[in-house]
Amino acid sequence: MGKKISSVIGLIVIIVSLICLGTFKLQQIQYNKETANVKQMLNQRKKVLKERQKIAHQSVLNENLVSSNKTKSENTQDYEARQDLQTITKKFFNEYFTYDSQNTYIKRKDKVRGIATNSVLNDKKLFNNGLDKTGHSIIDAEQITSSYDGSNAYVSGIDQNQIVSGIVEVSYSSRKGSHSSSKTTDIYLVKFDGNQRKLIQIQRIGTIGTVVN
Repeated sequence: MGKKISSVIGLIVIIVSLICLGTFKLQQIQYNKETANVKQMLNQRKKVLKERQKIAHQSVLNENLVSSNKTKSENTQDYEARQDLQTITKKFFNEYFTYDSQNTYIKRKDKVRGIATNSVLNDKKLFNNGLDKTGHSIIDAEQITSSYDGSNAYVSGIDQNQIVSGIVEVSYSSRKGSHSSSKTTDIYLVKFDGNQRKLIQIQRIGTIGTVVN
């Protein structure tokens, strides 16, 4: 009788193990499917960005083909505006993505005050205080550090008031405590006032992706 009970228990254990294994396999298949979908989405976004960059670059080349004196003058102004946008966004994002403590995190705003308007500086989506709900520093508590890797600006338009609109691709590396660092590339819509010589709008529209080093 005892042997029969042992056999039944053994059979039950085997059946339960097989069910658990099957469930795990199904979850693994679903996880792999979701991962593949995410990778496909990121690849599509990268492709869209490359197409936008190509269009912006081709637009510059097409404008340079026009030969009238008036157009040459306008093209010179446009070229200078593009150079300004590239220079000022590099400076801004270099300061924005460089910090290693609560103190340096807060000081970012002061470092870009000369190249950004109050509407940018007071934007809570760009500049928050780095504190949690209890008033403690998230930056210091989690030992978060960040460093700027590089950026590229692409002009999408210049209006008669010398307001330059563009897209900026920014890469930066970040780390939490002793964890491995990761490199992220974000995309921003920006507007630069050529008369004030300041950035008047900066809006993050998404990310191309993050790579763990």
